[in-house]
Amino acid sequence: MFNTSISGIRGSQKYLDTTSNNIANANSYGFKKSRAEFADIYANSVFTSAKTATGMGVTTTTVAQQFTQGSLSGDTGNNLDMAISGNGFFVLANEENYDTTSAVGDRSYTRNGAFELNKDGFIVTAMGDYVQGYNVDSEGNVTNLDIMSTHAIKIPSDTGAPKLSSKASLIANLPAKAESLGEYSASFSDTNSAMTKFDPSNSETYTAATSQTIYDSLGGAHTLTYYFQKDHINPSEPEGAGTGLDTADATIWNVVLYVDGTPVDLADMTGVTNTDARHFTITDPGSSIAGQELYGIQMAFGSSGALIDDGQFPSSIHITNITSDYQTRTERTSNAYTLASAMGGGVDTSQDLVVTMDLTQYGSSKFSVSGVSTDGYATGILENVEVDDNGIILAAYTNGRTEPIAKVALATFANPQGLIKIGDTQWKQSISSGDAAAAQANVGMAGAIKGANLELSNVELASELVDLLIAQRTYQANAQALQTQNTAMDSILSIR
Repeated sequence: MFNTSISGIRGSQKYLDTTSNNIANANSYGFKKSRAEFADIYANSVFTSAKTATGMGVTTTTVAQQFTQGSLSGDTGNNLDMAISGNGFFVLANEENYDTTSAVGDRSYTRNGAFELNKDGFIVTAMGDYVQGYNVDSEGNVTNLDIMSTHAIKIPSDTGAPKLSSKASLIANLPAKAESLGEYSASFSDTNSAMTKFDPSNSETYTAATSQTIYDSLGGAHTLTYYFQKDHINPSEPEGAGTGLDTADATIWNVVLYVDGTPVDLADMTGVTNTDARHFTITDPGSSIAGQELYGIQMAFGSSGALIDDGQFPSSIHITNITSDYQTRTERTSNAYTLASAMGGGVDTSQDLVVTMDLTQYGSSKFSVSGVSTDGYATGILENVEVDDNGIILAAYTNGRTEPIAKVALATFANPQGLIKIGDTQWKQSISSGDAAAAQANVGMAGAIKGANLELSNVELASELVDLLIAQRTYQANAQALQTQNTAMDSILSIR
C-alpha cells in the first residue's frame, strides 16, 4: 500500500529536479528546457475487475526536451557570436580537423553560438570544441554538402601572396558639351590631332582625367591614369569611308594612359577589327613633353551618345610589357614605355594588363565616373570578420578585399527530442534522433544565422516558478498520503 505514495513522491521529486534544472539554466545560452512526463501504473489480470482497480501509482515515462525557439540577445558586439533563428544545430568536433576528416561519431551539436578564436585562428567554443564549416567557392556557394566533409574553420591572418592586376576597367560618361580641342582633318596622322598640344601638367590641353589603382606582382600599388581629350566633331559629309572614325557627325576622342606619371604604350592587336594603336606626336614646344611620341586610343561616338560600331582604335587595349605577349613596340629603342618600366624595378616583366572602357557621351557638361575595378590586390591584414544570414563567414582585410572563408555547417534531425544530452549545452545523435542531415542556413527547413547575436535559454521563469509550487505541493500531498497510510497501519497493529 505504501508503494503508491512512494511512486508519487518519486514522481514529484523528478518534477522538482527537472524544474530546478530548468531554473538553474535560465541564463545558459542555447539551453533547451525539459518537461517531466508521467503515466499511471495499473496491474490487472484476467481475474481482476477493472471497475474496482485503483492503480499502483505513477511512473516517469520521459524527461522530454523542448526545442522551442529562444529569444535573441540583440547585438552582442562580438561578430563571432551566432544565433540560429529557426531549426538546426551548429556542428562541433572535439578535435581540430582542418586538413583531415573526422568520423561523424566525433561530432556534437549545439544551439549555443558563443564562439571565439583560439590561438591558432580557429573558431571554437568556450570549451575548445571546433566549430565546423563547409568549403565554399569565391561566390560563397558550398562545394560539398555533407556532414563528413565539414571541417574546422580557420580565419587566416592575411591574404597570403598578392595578386597582380591582369584586368582594369572603367565606366564613365564623357561630357558631350565639352569644347573641342582640335579640328577635323580628312586623314589622320600623328601630327594633325589635338594631341600635338597635350601636356599632362596642363589641364587646358585635355578634357578630363581619372585614375584607378592597379597592382604589380609584388603587391605594390600603382596609379593608372586615363587622359581624355575631345578632339573634334566630324562634318555631316566627311571625306573617307564614312564609317568608324570617318562617320558623319561623330565625336572623336583621344585617350592616352599613364602609370605612376609615366606614359605607357598600347600594343597593336591581331584578330580584331581595328588592330593598330593610335600614334600621337607632341609637337607643341610649350608642352612639358614636347617631342615625345605616344601610342593611345581614338574613339568615335554617335548621336545616341554611345560608341559607334567598330569605333574604338585599337579594338582591344593591352599595355605593352617587356616579356609579355604584347612586348615593347618595335618603334621603340628601349623599354621605357612598358608597364614594368613605369612600375619600377623588380616586378614581373610578363604582366599583361588588359584595359576595358565602358564609355558613353551624354549631354552633361561634366565628366563623371560610375565605377572602376581591377582583379589585383596587395597583401592585406585581417581587419574584421562577419557572418551573414546564410552562415557565410566573410573576412575583411586592410587591402579592401572581402573574402568568403567558409559557410557555417548546420545539422537537422528527424526527432530532435531523441538527441542525447552530453553537457556544455551539447547533444549527440542517437538511434532515436536519426542521423544528422547536413543543412545550410536559410535553405529548406534550416533557419537563418544571426551574427553578433546569441540565442537565450527558452526557459520561462514565471512558468517554472509555478511548476515549482505545483511540484512542491504534490510532493507534500504524497508525503501526507504516506503518513496517513502509516497511521492507518499503526492503528491496525495496535488492535489487541
